[in-house]
Amino acid sequence: MFLPVDAAARGREGQLVIDSMTDGAKVYIDGKLVGKTPIEKPIPLRPGKHKIKATKAGHSTLELDFTVKARKNIEMMVELLPFSGLVRFSANVDGAEVYVDNQMLGHTPLVRDVMVGDHKILIVKEGFNDHAADINVKAGEKLFVEGNLTPFKDLSPEVLAIVKAQEEKKKEDDALARELAETGTIAATPPWYADLYKQWWVWTIAGAMIVTAVTVPLALSSGGDQAGLHRHEDSPYTIIDMRP
Repeated sequence: MFLPVDAAARGREGQLVIDSMTDGAKVYIDGKLVGKTPIEKPIPLRPGKHKIKATKAGHSTLELDFTVKARKNIEMMVELLPFSGLVRFSANVDGAEVYVDNQMLGHTPLVRDVMVGDHKILIVKEGFNDHAADINVKAGEKLFVEGNLTPFKDLSPEVLAIVKAQEEKKKEDDALARELAETGTIAATPPWYADLYKQWWVWTIAGAMIVTAVTVPLALSSGGDQAGLHRHEDSPYTIIDMRP
């Protein structure tokens, strides 16, 4: 009597026994997750070549090729060396920039691996005072850094006016962007002279020009001898007497 192929294969399986001093490491066999350390039960595997991979945040990665023999047990030590700690950065203001040793890592809230050792932390955001701190990261440990950013209180009226103008400009730009996104067009800006006639100073200047235009001819006609201007009315030429 012949056993089914899968049953026969199971009868020839070997056993992989994993021992580890690193808790919480993910173990993959041939790309498939089989569990996290510690793994107490042996893992049955078909005879042949296999690949093991173990990972954990803040630790080195283990990758090995191994061979399983039929009906044999194989023991393997999975030990990962910590090289960094897990640091969570937060602040009372979301979106603050996070710098570690003058290198920007991202924006709050943020979780990143940071190398073991001493580091200088800076959490900044425009309009707020910076938060600076010194931290010591230990291998494989978690660390929390919370920045308390306080708003500026000593801004001069000139600076506040500039900030307000920038905010208004941003609102206008956002409104134009929304209009363009919704309609595909932006309303044309009226020409500079469209409402010019409504300005009082325009009519003041125009009135001054009219008065000047009227005054000059009157001055020409009223000055000198009036009779001298019409002495030769029958002549095709007009002769102006320039004598005093």
